[in-house]
Amino acid sequence: MNEKDIKALHWKKDQRIALGNGLYLYVRKASKTYVFRKRVKGKASITTLGKHPVLSLRDAKSQAQKLSEADDINTATVSQLKSKYWEKIVEPKSKVPNQVEGYLNHIENEFGRVKVRDIKKPKLVKFIEDYSEQHGTRSADRLRSYLKQIFAYAVELGWLNSSPMAEVTKRITGYIAIDRTRTLTVNEIKMLWNWKNNKQGWQKTEENVKVIKFLLLSGLRISEAQSGYQDGNYFRVDDTKGKHSKAEKRPHWIYLTDTAKSLLPLPSCTATNIQAWLKRKLISEGYTNKIDRYTPHDCRRSFVTIANSIGVLPHIVEKCVNHKLEGMMAVYNQSEYEDERIACFKAVEAKILEIVK
Repeated sequence: MNEKDIKALHWKKDQRIALGNGLYLYVRKASKTYVFRKRVKGKASITTLGKHPVLSLRDAKSQAQKLSEADDINTATVSQLKSKYWEKIVEPKSKVPNQVEGYLNHIENEFGRVKVRDIKKPKLVKFIEDYSEQHGTRSADRLRSYLKQIFAYAVELGWLNSSPMAEVTKRITGYIAIDRTRTLTVNEIKMLWNWKNNKQGWQKTEENVKVIKFLLLSGLRISEAQSGYQDGNYFRVDDTKGKHSKAEKRPHWIYLTDTAKSLLPLPSCTATNIQAWLKRKLISEGYTNKIDRYTPHDCRRSFVTIANSIGVLPHIVEKCVNHKLEGMMAVYNQSEYEDERIACFKAVEAKILEIVK
């Protein structure tokens, strides 16, 4: 039966027409209504989807498919929702699956056994507020974002009619987003080059400093520095993690100056390890105010600032940090500017060495 057939149906008596996959059309004198039927523990569970023609047959079938895929829309748990969200959304599409998995695990640990339909907004808000006190406002806002996404997905699946997170904003976390423009000062670059090998937990200062110095000399993101590899005088990253889709790998290379090459191999640890270590180290140096401290990513901004300050052409700097060129440059200019990029990395190195003499 298709849309045309349904439109042509005329009421003679009340009837129920099976359309497959648990989808039925109830034809009554005043309406034609799509419903989804499923047996739960031996009893019929009926979900009204909508009326024809406001709801099209195609959309009704799509909703029925989602409902039929649910293990049991009345008893599905948050743990089941998390597993489905990971399999269908995160694993194939996310550029930071490890980060997402960490937050999803926190959610599962707190609510895993609870039925999705029993989750209420006050419980979620209390969970976010407690998390904010323990882990900080920025981390709590990420948790809020993932809770919002996972329950919006539950609505798409038909497991919920509306999301309990729909109106929960970042005011709950206390987080205020600030556009960062932070770069390292001359004195901070000098301090960085003078940090000695004092033990900091299970890692040594000298090993962590290698990473920060390398980021400043290369303009790489911390994840790129950790996943890349040396290829002679080049350092290559096969899959960068910028603001582009996961399907777009956008490989990148940088030229290894003598100083950068001397820092390899970098210590084997996660980006979070380095970020946490740098925070502790800067606090020990007197940076008690969060706004005053710099982060590993600020080294990338500092590389760009130094390159621009010594006269490197803007489009060369953009290529050095793997940004997409804009306008006609993006369409007509496919040059890699290899020689110019090598010269840029050498010039930035020379400027930094001049600072730290």
